Amino acid sequence: MRVLFVNCCIRGQESRTLRLCRAAIQQMEETLEGVTVEELVLDQEEILPLNSQRLAQRHELEEKGQFDHPMFRYGRQFAEADMILVGAPYWEYQFPALLRCYLEQISVGGLTFVYTEDGRPKGLCKASKLFYITTAGGPILDRNCGFDYIKTLCGNMLGFTDMDYVAAECLDVWGVDVEAKLREAEEVLRGKIKSWR
Repeated sequence: MRVLFVNCCIRGQESRTLRLCRAAIQQMEETLEGVTVEELVLDQEEILPLNSQRLAQRHELEEKGQFDHPMFRYGRQFAEADMILVGAPYWEYQFPALLRCYLEQISVGGLTFVYTEDGRPKGLCKASKLFYITTAGGPILDRNCGFDYIKTLCGNMLGFTDMDYVAAECLDVWGVDVEAKLREAEEVLRGKIKSWR
């Protein structure tokens, strides 16, 4: 099983989100047979938002079905994975803009989805499972807009049917035992992954 880890933990090795992602990967390797993890570190990629020039180029290539072009390498990688793990901090009720640019790059007509005759998108991705991990300095409560956005995009357009998340909240609140909060989140994610057997 090939897991694509989309790493948007842009604080590097100091990232609390990355710590939870590493725990998730370890549990996947212990729980699931034949797991290989391919990590895409978004902070090390030259991912730009689509502007008019890149959009026109992309549209022309889509029309010709030329998905071997380097522009589509993220889309190909995403479409071919058996499972997706996304790690990103909770920023401004969502996630860093870098992840939004990445999602724009993988949403490719004819590669990761197509439109049916009645105009509805139909996913072409191999994976159906996505696991999202985030951490927040304050409370998320019912405003996990980052996961909600990914769930809507991947569920409605890319064909994912099994999506879940784990969040560690209030990590910057005065007096909070941060280590205890992170350990609690690790236990939750380990429990969820064990249930995949």
